[in-house]
Amino acid sequence: MFDIFYQGSKPNLFPHEQTASSIIEARSKSQTEFFWLVDGSKDMRDFDFDWQPVPWESHHTHIFPIQSQFEEFDIVFAPTANIPQVDHYHDRKFLLRKTEEKNWKILKTDVEWVLPIGWAPNPFEPPYIYVFGNQWYAAADMPTVEYHVPGATERKYMTEEVVRLTPSRQHWAVPEEVNEGMIDFSWVPHPKEQPYIYHFSSEFQMSVGLTYTVPGATDIKFETEVPLLKRRIGAHLPESKKDGANSIIQTVSMFFVDMNNKSSAKRFTALQTRYPDIQKIRYMNGWVDTIKRCLSRSETQKFWVISSENIYDDFNFEWHAQPWQNFMTHVFASQWQKWSDTFLINKNEFSRHVKWAKTLEEFPNLNFVKDQPVFRPDDVYDIYYVDHLNTGSNDLLTQIKMRYPDVKTARYVDNYLSTFKRIVTTAETDYIWIINSICDYRKFDFTWQPEPWQAKMLHVFSSDDQKFGDTFYINVEEFKKQMDNIELLDWYETVNYNNEQVVPRIQMNTIVYESDSLVDAVKAHTFTGPYATFIHKSMANEKLKFAPSIWRKKDRVIHTFTQSGSVSVVPRDVTGYIDTQMYDFPYILPHKEQFLHDSLLDVIFISNGEPMAAANWKILNSVCPRAKRSDGVTGREKAYKAAAALSNTPWFYAVFAKTEVLPDFTFEFQPDYLQEPKHYIFHSRNALNGLEYGAMNINLYNKRLVLDTDPGLDFTLSKAHEVVPICASISRFNSDPWITWRSAFREVMKLKLEVDNGGPDIIKHRLEVWCTKANGINAEYCLQGANDSLEFYNLVSGDLNELRKSFDWQWCQDYYFAKYKINIWSELG
Repeated sequence: MFDIFYQGSKPNLFPHEQTASSIIEARSKSQTEFFWLVDGSKDMRDFDFDWQPVPWESHHTHIFPIQSQFEEFDIVFAPTANIPQVDHYHDRKFLLRKTEEKNWKILKTDVEWVLPIGWAPNPFEPPYIYVFGNQWYAAADMPTVEYHVPGATERKYMTEEVVRLTPSRQHWAVPEEVNEGMIDFSWVPHPKEQPYIYHFSSEFQMSVGLTYTVPGATDIKFETEVPLLKRRIGAHLPESKKDGANSIIQTVSMFFVDMNNKSSAKRFTALQTRYPDIQKIRYMNGWVDTIKRCLSRSETQKFWVISSENIYDDFNFEWHAQPWQNFMTHVFASQWQKWSDTFLINKNEFSRHVKWAKTLEEFPNLNFVKDQPVFRPDDVYDIYYVDHLNTGSNDLLTQIKMRYPDVKTARYVDNYLSTFKRIVTTAETDYIWIINSICDYRKFDFTWQPEPWQAKMLHVFSSDDQKFGDTFYINVEEFKKQMDNIELLDWYETVNYNNEQVVPRIQMNTIVYESDSLVDAVKAHTFTGPYATFIHKSMANEKLKFAPSIWRKKDRVIHTFTQSGSVSVVPRDVTGYIDTQMYDFPYILPHKEQFLHDSLLDVIFISNGEPMAAANWKILNSVCPRAKRSDGVTGREKAYKAAAALSNTPWFYAVFAKTEVLPDFTFEFQPDYLQEPKHYIFHSRNALNGLEYGAMNINLYNKRLVLDTDPGLDFTLSKAHEVVPICASISRFNSDPWITWRSAFREVMKLKLEVDNGGPDIIKHRLEVWCTKANGINAEYCLQGANDSLEFYNLVSGDLNELRKSFDWQWCQDYYFAKYKINIWSELG
């Protein structure tokens, strides 16, 4: 007998047993050729400690795995000599305690019974009736077998699994998509539950269709875990090359529909590696006719129909419907739409509905599945790039070709309809994308697809906030059918204006100009795109974001964004149209709802000692606090030009000393930048005769024209001008006799000249009123000045050089004194 060493508790096996904490300590204490090292806490009474190795294994360290009471541990037998350790693991080497077969009692008939090997009651325990459960439930819940120690009356519930319930298909219902080789049909419900129809779930649905029905049950209960064979130690799992071999769900028949796209063969090969039984068919005459061809070929009641235009790398074909959805046609979504041409078909239901339905959309029970989207790639259809020859177009094309090397190019031809007619004649795919060089496609997703009922529509994606955008998805055959019967693209039978993706426009060229007319700026510009934005320098800080339509020639209009037109978006089409004004181009569209506020124009009060000046200046300040004053400049021409020099804006309002501004006049009127620069003449109300027109009034002067004026009889009328029929003031010219006479004298002279030059009847009427009607302070001087003017006019026969003398106030004083020998200008008080 060799030395025996133990760790832990003393086993009380042999008188000479000793303690040792390790095999090294045991070797150092051993006095025999070999020694044993055991776990003292284990029951080793049945082990054969007389065992010895064969001579050629005497240098090995022998390790015996021991099983007792279903508990495993090791016993070590080693040489005492300090030699390199060579571990030698043995098969089970032990003597089992015997149990008495007569002491076992089977409580249930449907059990897999074999006399348990290795289990026996603990001889040191009092006698018990040992109660065992099964692989599903504990002994207390479902007593399955008992072991009766003679004389025992007390039960002890054991955790060991010594018996198993045997499989039975009696109460099970297994649908075709469930891999029945994976199911452990030994499962039974908990014995303490009421009768249920048990439904088992999968990762997709709360019921996989696998059911266990307790006799008499009517209520349903959902179980979250399917009873699988893998729960049994050593259970055999079925082998298969198919995906899902180790899943409860097995794949039903699958049909790959070849849409003749360039990636079809590659995608089929990839799927065939995963699903060797997949079948390829050609698409023909719509999905209904295509699926009909699958009916006789499918080996299963349900079958998949998938499209070569999709990528299924991450798609799980183990998906299944709820049992109560088995009669439905299941339609799977793409990343964009609820219809991706991926279907799970019920053979019987399809055969029934196809007798009357012409398209799948007409089927009555469509289930649109959202929890398993299909990936629709962006390499399905051709992309055409329409070049507008705008700045940056080549760079944009290079950028797009990095993503889509096969993109095709086309030139823009006056309008989109004509351009598209040329493109579709070269198209090689059923659908095409048409994109444009004026848009930014860095974030655009070309995987977008329409819903089936939108297949024949013309799909248009907005460009910024422009509904008539520049990105199109086109059904080629449908477009060919319609294109010769429509004159405009928006006459297409059905246009889908799509906001699912908004495409930003590339910023068009922006020109900040200094001239007082948009005409000059546009004439000087060379267009490098369909449109350009023109912003006057006074508005240079304003930001304009606008995407005009370029669908057709009439859409390409001049868009104005200020009252003055100083900020305008101008189409390249104006080239060759405009001469002196933008109105030479027939299409102009003011965007009043988007108007930017023009910069306010200067207001200059012009005075030179007039008695009413202080009162009228005060009124002006109350109406327009930003007004400036030019005072004390002698000579009308010098006074006007001094006021112009004082102005910091391209135009300025000239308010004269004898002008009383009406309280409702806001000085917000703006000049028209779409025309050549001009003066604007506002109406004024005559305080003595009630006439309202542009005499002794407020003028909006163009600064450059004022500085360039060599005046004729009238300073304002010496340059281009326009009357604005807004009464802005009251002419308070009658505050003293001299100014009253002088004003009437000058005005009637100008009216008489207009009448003689063929002026309209309204001028004749004004001339007559001036000479015959005056009521109020100094009315007599008004009538005197009017009639003196007619007398002088007739005296010089309307000679313009003679009439121009009246422009000089000193000449007027001399003329009055010569006639009346009175200095009324000295008698102002």
